[in-house]
Amino acid sequence: MPDARRNLGYVGSLIFLLALLLPIFLIKRADTGWLLSSYFVAFGCYLHLWKHPNATFVFGLGLTARVGLFATLPILSDDVFRFLWDGFLLKNGIHPFAEIPRFYLDSSVPGLTPELFEMLNSKERFTVYPPLNQGLFWLSVTISDNWLVATGFMRLLLLTVDIGTFVFLKKILVMKGKDPQLAFLYFLNPLVILEGVGNLHFEVLVIFFLTAGLYYFYKNETWKAATAIGLAVGTKLLPLIFLPYFFFQEITNRRITFTLLAGAVSVLTLLPLFSESFIIGMKDSLGLYFQNFEFNPSLFYLAKQIGYALTGTNQIAVVGPILSVLSMISILLISIAGILRKWPVEKVLLFVLTAYLLLSTTVHPWYILPLIMLGLLSGYVYPLVWSLVIFITYAGYATTQYELSMWWVALEYFIVVLAFIFNKSIKQWLTTSSSSL
Repeated sequence: MPDARRNLGYVGSLIFLLALLLPIFLIKRADTGWLLSSYFVAFGCYLHLWKHPNATFVFGLGLTARVGLFATLPILSDDVFRFLWDGFLLKNGIHPFAEIPRFYLDSSVPGLTPELFEMLNSKERFTVYPPLNQGLFWLSVTISDNWLVATGFMRLLLLTVDIGTFVFLKKILVMKGKDPQLAFLYFLNPLVILEGVGNLHFEVLVIFFLTAGLYYFYKNETWKAATAIGLAVGTKLLPLIFLPYFFFQEITNRRITFTLLAGAVSVLTLLPLFSESFIIGMKDSLGLYFQNFEFNPSLFYLAKQIGYALTGTNQIAVVGPILSVLSMISILLISIAGILRKWPVEKVLLFVLTAYLLLSTTVHPWYILPLIMLGLLSGYVYPLVWSLVIFITYAGYATTQYELSMWWVALEYFIVVLAFIFNKSIKQWLTTSSSSL
C-alpha cells in the first residue's frame, strides 16, 4: 500500500509539472479552454501533493516547476516588457518617469527598439514601478541586453525570495504551534508559481518582505521587522495600507518606533529616483488606475450598474474615487477593530487587504498572492479558493479586446464568499491528514 501511494504521488507530480509547464510551449493566452483546463488539473494535483510525507520531494517539485518556466518569456502577461523598457532607460541615464514610451519611439536609445515598443501594454502611460523595482530592471538589462537572459535574472531573484518566504513561513508556523508542512500550501500553489516566477510579478518579493517582517515582529526585533515592512512598501506601494494598523497598535503601547522606522525605510527607497518627474508620473499613473482601469472588480460592478441605471454611462471616474475613500475608511476601521479585539497581526493584515481588493476597480490574479500567505498564518482558506477561481479571469483574453462576462466575475466572488462562510469545513477537509490551520 505505501508503494502504491508513493507511485500515485509520482504520477501526480508528473501531471502537475506537465499541466503547469506545457502551456508555456503549446498554449497561447487566448486558448481559454486548454489554458483553464491545464490550470485546474495542476490545482487538483497541488491539493493532493502538498501533504506528501516526503518534504524534500515536495520542495523539489515546487523548485522544478519554477525552474521550468525559465525556458521562455512570459506568455500570460506582457508586464515584463515594461520592466525591460524602464531598465533600458535607466541603463542609458534616462529617468523612467520623464516621458511616456511613445516619446522615445523615434529615438536612438539603445535597447528601446520598435519590437519592444510594440510589446508594451501601456504605450501612452507613465511607468508605475517604484525605484526599488526600477533598480532591479536596470540591473537585469545591464547583465544582458537579451530579453530572455534579463528576464531569467529577474526570475532567479523571484525564485530566491520564494524560497526565503517558504523558510520564514515554516519558522512562523512552528512559532505559532502549527504544522510547518502548511508552508507547502504556499510554495506549491499554482497561482504563486505562474504569477510569480512565471509572469514576473513582484508581489512575491512583497510577500517575502512581509513574511520576514512578521517573523521579526513576533520575535520583538523591531528594527528588522520595520525594515522588512518598509522594503515591502518600497517594492509595491500597496503595503502602505498596513501602516495604520501598526501605528494604532503602537499608540496603544505609547510608542511609534516601528511605524517611524518602516516609514523612513519606505521613503529612503524612493530617494534614488525622487524628482519632479517622479511625482508627476506617479500621480498620473495612480490617477489613471483609480479613475480609468477596470478589471475583475466586485463591488464596483454593482456600483457601475447603479450608475448606468441613473446616468446611462460608465461612472468609473466618479465611482472609483468614492470606492477609494470607502476603502480607506474600511482599512482604518478594521485596523482599530483588530487592536480592540486583539486579533493576531496576520489576521488584521488579511482582512485589511481583502477589504481593499473588494473595493478596488482592478483585481488582477497576482494581486491576491499576499492573501495566500496571510491566510495560511491566520487560519483562513478563502484565499486558497480564490487562487483557484480567479484564474477564470484569463478567459477574457479569448477576444482581441479583453472582455469577461459579468456572470463569470459574479461566480468567482460568490465562491469566494462561500469559502469564507464555510471556512471551518474546508479547513477540516483540506487538513485531514495534517494539523489544522
